[in-house]
Amino acid sequence: MKGIITFVLFYYIKTIVAQVEPCQHFPIPDNIYFNETSVAGSTIFVSNETNSTKQDWIMSINSQVELTFVNQTYQITLLTAVDLDVTNPSDNCVSGLGQFGHTVTCTRTDGKEPVTKQVTFHVLPENEYPPDVDAVPRIVISEGNVSLPYYLAGLLDYFKDRDCPKEHLVLNITKYSSTERDASQYFMINITTGYLYQMKHFDYEDKTIQCGMGKGGGFLNVTAEDGPHTTSKPLEVTFVDVDDTPPVFVKSECSSTCYSCPVSAIIANVEYAYQGTMVTDPPSIKALDPDTDPTNITYNMEVYPEKYRDNVLFENGTFVLLQSFANFSGYEEESDFTVTVTMQATGSNGQMSDNLTLSINVKVPPTTTTTTTTTTTTTTTTTTPSTTTQEVTTSTTAPPTTTTPAPERDANSDSSDDNKILIIVLAVIGGVVVLILIVVVYKVRNKQPQQKYNLKDTKEFNGTAANGGAPEKEMTADNPVFDGDKDGV
Repeated sequence: MKGIITFVLFYYIKTIVAQVEPCQHFPIPDNIYFNETSVAGSTIFVSNETNSTKQDWIMSINSQVELTFVNQTYQITLLTAVDLDVTNPSDNCVSGLGQFGHTVTCTRTDGKEPVTKQVTFHVLPENEYPPDVDAVPRIVISEGNVSLPYYLAGLLDYFKDRDCPKEHLVLNITKYSSTERDASQYFMINITTGYLYQMKHFDYEDKTIQCGMGKGGGFLNVTAEDGPHTTSKPLEVTFVDVDDTPPVFVKSECSSTCYSCPVSAIIANVEYAYQGTMVTDPPSIKALDPDTDPTNITYNMEVYPEKYRDNVLFENGTFVLLQSFANFSGYEEESDFTVTVTMQATGSNGQMSDNLTLSINVKVPPTTTTTTTTTTTTTTTTTTPSTTTQEVTTSTTAPPTTTTPAPERDANSDSSDDNKILIIVLAVIGGVVVLILIVVVYKVRNKQPQQKYNLKDTKEFNGTAANGGAPEKEMTADNPVFDGDKDGV
């Protein structure tokens, strides 16, 4: 009971004090913040005071905000929306819109001067709009040396924002054209200044340019970020080429010299009697000038052996035999052979390409040949009065036969045949020499002259004749022949 009495007394005393001194307590803060997106009629402040019996504080009349007293509390309502942003992104922001102030007054009942308070309202900006971009400059890059990094353009002059205060836009290069190639090795944008720089010397024939970024140029995809919003804009880049590169041989279906297109050597396998277009891999070729489009190319062709020069034609990217090698050579080739064709292309600047080599492997079919077989036999004959040995060589010729080309013979086989022939020749020569010697000896013996011998009785041993003292007489006899000579021994 005592507690209830105390509470009633406290409330009563407080009410009396409030009625006696209504301007002692200020229920509104000195600074009130609201978002620029707040619309007209929205409540931007509600006081924590909920026990006021009447409205003591009054705000001066204005068209922006209004102070009201609702359900024993003070509220402030926004009468007019405050948009800090500009309509045209290129316009400058209007200063002073970010905050404004109003006076709140409380009138005393004791006749004293009213109490006056200043309330400041702060409009909080919001990042509502993405960056806006008009036409960006066209970038032209010439092939050659420049001082790096090389300034190309200030892109922040082209990317704008409606938001106020102006957001700082961060510019980046995300990709190049539709290939999504990384162009960071060639270009860079300074984050602070938004300046676009060239970071690498430009070589038109570099495969990064030829095969990735495009021969004539392309588009850098530049993005501008202000936090939650991103805007992209393609920036056209044109490459100005210097005609300083010779042509390159490529496959006929290629429109550039990229990756698997270049060709340096091809092969064709043909039969000796074939005539017409030769089958190669790739089936056809051409030369491209990396510097010039369209390409203006002239071709020069050399053929080895030179005797076949007029039989090979380069036509519409293919190689053609005007005649078969058999007809062109008069069937003089006896074994497989290779014809080498060397091509060079000359571009509009007079520079010549590397050589393209075509190797034509010609298959010569087997031919019909006649082989003569000789058989050697030896016959021994005997002559009288002396015995003579002769070797007679007779040749037996086998009938001609039709064969395939003789199998290849190695060096050992050839050496063995040569040895056999040498032995036969030496045997024949030896026999002839022996026969000649026998004939010579025989003839010499038959032509030897006969000699006469005197058979006289002589005195021997004290002058006594051998015939008993008979008178001396002359006798002749043939020169005796050695018995063995008659037998030819």
